[in-house]
Order: sequence, then structure tokens, then C-alpha cells
Amino acid sequence: MRELLNRILGFIFFFSKKPKHFLWKKIYDRLAKTYDVFDWAFMNYGFDYNDKNQEPPLNQGDEKYRYCIQLYHHAVKGLQVEGKTVLEVGSGRGGGASYIARYMSPNKITGVDYSKNAVTLCNRIHNENNLEFVEGDASSLPFNNNSYDVIINVESSHCYPSLPRFLSEVKRVLKPGGLFAWTDLCPEKAIEKYEGAFSDFGMKCVESYEITKNVLGALDKETINEAKNEFIQKGTPFYLRGIMRDFSGVKNTNVYKTLKDGRTKYYFKVFQKI
Repeated sequence: MRELLNRILGFIFFFSKKPKHFLWKKIYDRLAKTYDVFDWAFMNYGFDYNDKNQEPPLNQGDEKYRYCIQLYHHAVKGLQVEGKTVLEVGSGRGGGASYIARYMSPNKITGVDYSKNAVTLCNRIHNENNLEFVEGDASSLPFNNNSYDVIINVESSHCYPSLPRFLSEVKRVLKPGGLFAWTDLCPEKAIEKYEGAFSDFGMKCVESYEITKNVLGALDKETINEAKNEFIQKGTPFYLRGIMRDFSGVKNTNVYKTLKDGRTKYYFKVFQKI
């Protein structure tokens, strides 16, 4: 029965449109209220470098988030964000935007999220001078045309009701010559639809490749599994714990298994606005 329920919820969360958007907003609003219960600034799947020499140096306080931070580092390291204006769409609990602000020296980074509670939380706990968080929807970004040098989107777009609509907003808000980095998981059944949206995007694809093995490498780490399980147990209502374990990629859950057997893959892409 639980397996059937997870499959039904999986369909809603990956393939539905408005219901998916509504449900994720409610979940993230609820999770944003749990920060005082348990300190966890990231919920992404993480990234494990094959070569440890490629791992970024981190302050001691950031080490517990290493694998989640490394997903951001991989996404942003080639974008040369120093001194530039950066926008993260889907900033969540703000850990990724804070890492970029502190380690990569952009002139300014703005995190936008559709959860009002998450935005309030982020503005309270992240105090970098070059960082701010605002409420907004990925399908209708609250920014002027040609506003940002760099836009990033990390493991968030699978929650959106319309990928093409989001991509059109990215193109509108990005400055000419600007870069857009996208990384997310995608079920095998939806890959053709995703690639079609990117093909119609109207921006030049600079990089595109699969990073599933790197993501699985992070998900296999006991430290990240223990942290996520603790967060979910302490900060999530009992009726959401199963679905949150699944969709946070905890080892041996359904989503983890689909990544393992290839039914779901994880991609990284960079585009430039010409």
C-alpha cells in the first residue's frame, strides 16, 4: 500500500502541473518553519568529485554541508561570477546562495523563492552584505529585462508547472552575453520533453552532460544520509516523512533506486544568451 502511495505521489510531484506546484509550495512553507528545530541549510542531493583534489576548500563550519555545497560549486565554478550580479531561482533555505556570496565574491547575489516562509527565514539567518532574498515565482520573475549577468537553478525546476515558461523568464531577465547554469534530475520518461524545451529555449548551449554518478556518489555517503534522516525525523510532520525521505534521495528510497537503475538521470547544462 505504501509503495502504491509513493508511486502516485511520484507521478504528482514529477508529472502534474498545478497540483505539483501547489504541493511543493506547501511543503517548503512547512519546512521553512523547522530551522529552529534542526539546523540544515541544504536539501539537494549533493555532488561527489571523482578526484578529491577537485574538492573546494571549506571553512570548518561548512564541512557538514560539503556534498551539498559541492553541487553548487560544480554548477558555478566555471561561470566566473566574481564582481557580477547573480540570481538563484529556487533558493530554498539559502545555503547555496550563501556559499556563492561568501566564497565566489559576486558583486551581488539575489535568491528568489516562491515560499514566503523560506524567504523570511533566509533574510534572517544569512547576513552577507552582497546577498538578499526575495519572494517570487519562477514562471513570472519579479525582475526587469536584462537584469543579471548570471542565473543559476539547482535541483528546483522539477517542481515547476512549466519548464518552457521558466526558461522564457530566464532569457528575459538575463543580460546579453550572460550565462545560465541548470542542474536537476529528470525521469527517463520526461527526458525528451525536457530536451525539447531546452532546444526551443533560444540560447546557445555551452555545456551539457550527465552527472548521475557524481550525485549517487554523494547520496551513498553515510554522513549525508544521517543528516537528512535526522532533519526529516525532527523537522517534518509524520505524514510527510515518507515522501520527504524519497524526494530528498535518502539511500534505498524509490527515487534513489531510480537514479541507481537509470530510470531517472541527473543533468548539468550551461547556456549563454547571445
